[in-house]
Amino acid sequence: MGADVGTISTLESLARTAGLEAGPGGGRDLTVRRREIDEPLRLDSLSAGRLALLQVDVDGIIAVRSCVIDELVIDHCTAEALLVTNSRIGRLTIRNTPLNCELAVNESTVQTLDIHSCAATRLEGVRVADSVQISGIRGAVHLKRLRTASLTVRSQASAGRRRRRPDVVLENLHVTEEITFDDLWLNTLSLEEIDADVLILRRVRLETPLAGTGIRCREGLRVNGMVVVDDAASTVSDSDVKGTVEIRGLRQAGTVPGDAAEMVFRSSTIGRLTAASDEGLPVLVRLDNTAVTDTLALPGGPARYHLSDNSTVREVDLGDAVFRNTAQVTGFLNRVFTGPGPGALEAVRSTLALRRRNAEEDQLYYFARQRESLHGPLLRRLLTRGLLGGVLGWGVRARNPARTLVAAVLATAAAMHASGAVRGPGVGQLLSPLGASRALILSSALWLNVGTGAPSELKTYAWTALSVLFAAGGLLFTTLTVGIMIRKLVR
Repeated sequence: MGADVGTISTLESLARTAGLEAGPGGGRDLTVRRREIDEPLRLDSLSAGRLALLQVDVDGIIAVRSCVIDELVIDHCTAEALLVTNSRIGRLTIRNTPLNCELAVNESTVQTLDIHSCAATRLEGVRVADSVQISGIRGAVHLKRLRTASLTVRSQASAGRRRRRPDVVLENLHVTEEITFDDLWLNTLSLEEIDADVLILRRVRLETPLAGTGIRCREGLRVNGMVVVDDAASTVSDSDVKGTVEIRGLRQAGTVPGDAAEMVFRSSTIGRLTAASDEGLPVLVRLDNTAVTDTLALPGGPARYHLSDNSTVREVDLGDAVFRNTAQVTGFLNRVFTGPGPGALEAVRSTLALRRRNAEEDQLYYFARQRESLHGPLLRRLLTRGLLGGVLGWGVRARNPARTLVAAVLATAAAMHASGAVRGPGVGQLLSPLGASRALILSSALWLNVGTGAPSELKTYAWTALSVLFAAGGLLFTTLTVGIMIRKLVR
């Protein structure tokens, strides 16, 4: 209808353009239903209460610019594009646009925004007082510089069966409450500079891994039932989640048995972290240069954590685990982490120190140092693992130097007795208990630095040098053993 539409600034002009027999009659509400307009429809500086465009076919674009409308409904309208720019709208509802119709809302203020079953959608510089709901998406969604109370992106089942999966990109969003992605099948999901109370991903299937950068959540991040088709790891980097990060039901489509679905937190800060696998499939959560400021919870099912050397954990949930021997240490680390790596050992050790479980902390420290000594040249391994660990106990296990001292005393006594240095000549004296006891007493005196003297036949320069060496070794082992025991008592 109409030869030249131009711009429309009043409801009366819009009614005439649409060929309505009766206009709004001075009112502020207008409904245009089942009309054809053979020119672009441009609303400029229009003021209205409720404006509804229902099943309107427009030859060109539908543009809403600098308008003030309490409620705007656009449903089943056909146009080349739908643009809302620099407007103030109370409730904006847009439904069922054609696949070739791009929807763009820019630099506008809206009370409530509801978008359903639309093609490519772009929101930029929009302020929404209450909520934004996008459902049944049939094209790419790009949200940039959006400020709202809550955001929900939800898909219908029919949208998930499309051959071309849509891309969803969020940039520089500020949401005062929660962001929810629910029942989606997407090609990509990219999150960049997101600020929200809670970020929820529920029943989301992605062709490519999740990519998140600069995510700031004040209460938590929840991933519940995310499936990734690609075998690469989903990544969240340079982010800060002050609440709980909960990862449940993460898996990869077509996962080879034994391969784990991975999620990586890189250069981030997390309050509390928990992971679980509902379907019994392996899940791996990697922390790379990431700090957990509260608690690392025990994983559920075959889920595991991997901590890099530069990651820190304030406290690990130990449950009822004890660490009195190597088997208990390795068992717990293999159940919670990918193995006894340096990051996992340090996290558990610091937790034991925080809980003042000092004996178990020493066991963890000894175990960690022994594992570190497995690497390097052979001579270095022998020196560190054999001498510093096995003999000296890394300064935390008193039984190692005490055991070494006792073994040295007995071996020296046996050697002295067998050589005949402290017994009479003859084979019969070899089995004499008196000779054996004299050798044991002299060996103890030498190692424990007690000056009981020596037989006249041993008073040579070689014997003197050997005596000094024994005394120095005994002094070392005795001092180390006593020092470790005093340290344990003081702690």
